[in-house]
Amino acid sequence: MTRGAVMGDSCGTPSARLRCRALPEGRCAGRTRPPTHGAGPSCLVQNRRAAAECDGRSSAASSDAGSRLPDLPRLIWGPSRCLRGPRRHLHVMRSLTRDLASSSDRPPQAQGLTLLGYAAAVVLPVLTLLLPFAAEAGPAFAAFLPAVAVLAALVGTTSALLGAALSAVLAVAWHPAPALFGPGSGPLWTGLAVHAAACAVLVLAARHAGRAAAQEAELRTRIEAEAATVRGAADRRLEVVTDALPVFISEVGRDLRYRFVNRAYEEAFGRRRDDIKGRFLPEVIGPEAFADAQPHIEAVLAGRSTSYESQVPHAGGELHDFRAHYVPHLDRDGQVAGFFALVQDITESRRQADLLVQRERHLRAVLDSVSDCFYAVDRNWRITVFNRAAERYFGRRRDEVLGLVIWEAFPAHVGSIFDQNQQRVMATGVPVTFEAPSVSFPDRVIEMRVAPKEGSGLAVAFSDITCRKAEERQRELLIHELNHRVKNTLAVVQSIASQSLRGPDVPANARAAFEGRLLALAGAHDLLTRESWEAARLQSLVETALDPFDRLGRFDLSGPDLRLRPQAAVNLTLALHELATNATKYGSLASPAGRVSLGWTVSAGSEPLFRLSWEERGGTAVAPPARTGFGSRLIQRGLSAELGGPVLLDFRAGGLVCTIEAPLANLQPA
Repeated sequence: MTRGAVMGDSCGTPSARLRCRALPEGRCAGRTRPPTHGAGPSCLVQNRRAAAECDGRSSAASSDAGSRLPDLPRLIWGPSRCLRGPRRHLHVMRSLTRDLASSSDRPPQAQGLTLLGYAAAVVLPVLTLLLPFAAEAGPAFAAFLPAVAVLAALVGTTSALLGAALSAVLAVAWHPAPALFGPGSGPLWTGLAVHAAACAVLVLAARHAGRAAAQEAELRTRIEAEAATVRGAADRRLEVVTDALPVFISEVGRDLRYRFVNRAYEEAFGRRRDDIKGRFLPEVIGPEAFADAQPHIEAVLAGRSTSYESQVPHAGGELHDFRAHYVPHLDRDGQVAGFFALVQDITESRRQADLLVQRERHLRAVLDSVSDCFYAVDRNWRITVFNRAAERYFGRRRDEVLGLVIWEAFPAHVGSIFDQNQQRVMATGVPVTFEAPSVSFPDRVIEMRVAPKEGSGLAVAFSDITCRKAEERQRELLIHELNHRVKNTLAVVQSIASQSLRGPDVPANARAAFEGRLLALAGAHDLLTRESWEAARLQSLVETALDPFDRLGRFDLSGPDLRLRPQAAVNLTLALHELATNATKYGSLASPAGRVSLGWTVSAGSEPLFRLSWEERGGTAVAPPARTGFGSRLIQRGLSAELGGPVLLDFRAGGLVCTIEAPLANLQPA
């Protein structure tokens, strides 16, 4: 049987003509119905023995086919029964074809048929046909499925459909009785339908796999894009954060090349970050700094964090002190991919620290040189300073008490007056100075000054004033004894003067003037004695000097209370006595309506000026004296020389005005 003989048969379809060749002579040609109304090929597929006879099988198969000839009219003229199966198979094939052809979401390999697709769709089925097992046993439909699968997976669904159709044609055309798995394995149309369904499943599976791969690729692309966006945003946030920090931050890979630096880093080395990224580490920091950092780099690349300090040239060439901290950067597998470097310029802080150490040494030297005991505590009452005088007083070394709470170092002082005053100053911040017997040595007297320390805590200075207190007591005894003797001397002088000035040739006013001056001097002496001859209060001095003349309260006094040194107090007392005496005799106090205003002020400035004004009013007109007496000389010459300032006398119609000016420093004690 040849291919031309098969295609030249007069049956209705090519497959029917192929099947009719398997019937006995005259069975198909003697049909009364025209070929165009003949039964489909499936009517003859059932006659496997006839097909076997066409292939040269045994004569027994031919006789068995002849015994089934009475069934042929029913198969041919009963299409409602015989054609139901083929139509159903063709319907399934058309449905699958439409589903594949009309899919709008086909993967990229199914979008159209290229020249390569045509070639593959033709070559693979032909190669399958030429396989040895196909050539010997006849091509089964299943033999073409691998080719269809390859086309669907590698070329595209359109090429796979074309290859499936071509493989079916080749299987039918090559052998008159192809089956699913080989000759005798099933009817033709069943094999063809299963072949179509299998091809459709392969194509659909390939399409689904392609679609899944495309979706996975798209998802992967989207995830990578989103990850890139997130990484970009994270990198920008990282740059914003790290650029705001006053430290040098960098990331270095395992190959010792820069991956990231912040703004402070590029400013420190005078290079833009784009110029630093990718450079070798020694190129940026220099070979000397790299030699210092190399052991630490080896440690961090081994997975250990490390810190060190070094000197690195700055952008201007000046050496700066740096403190570096290296942290390993681990990848997803836990391997060291590089390290992060956090570098801080400690040049200024180290300079400040060195300066602070120098100041502390200087302060310690100063405190150790003073005779007063000194210690300081912080807000937690821990001792922070303890000088050598305090060591000698307490009998404790400095290194023994530094850092201890003061109550732990000196438990005997808890609850004492020293402890109470320190607690008060810590609470109020108001400094205090006091004297008290020593807790450790009750026979000794301590003067303590407690002041709040700048920042927090207390500064305490104290000294043993036992000897000074004894000297003060001795001095007071001497002063009282001297005062007693001076008073006795003045009394003797006054008695002698009174007796000497009683003669008829001595004016009475001269005796009274002398006694008044002597009493004024004694009053100033008493006032200074009460102040231990250290200073006299101006207010008390004025009241004492004017008391004998102010029986009717005719003096108006005003001015700040000042302290005057002893010699200035004595001279000012005598001058006020002379002014009051003259006012009583000749000035405003000689008139019942007369008064005296006495005021003193101190001007502000770098050199304060003391000014005292004596102004008489309401009295009779006065004229300058014809001659200068003792009182005028005492006021104008003696007081001016003592105070170092001018003394002016102005004789006005309403009374005398006396003005005294002098630098305040000349009046006050040193």
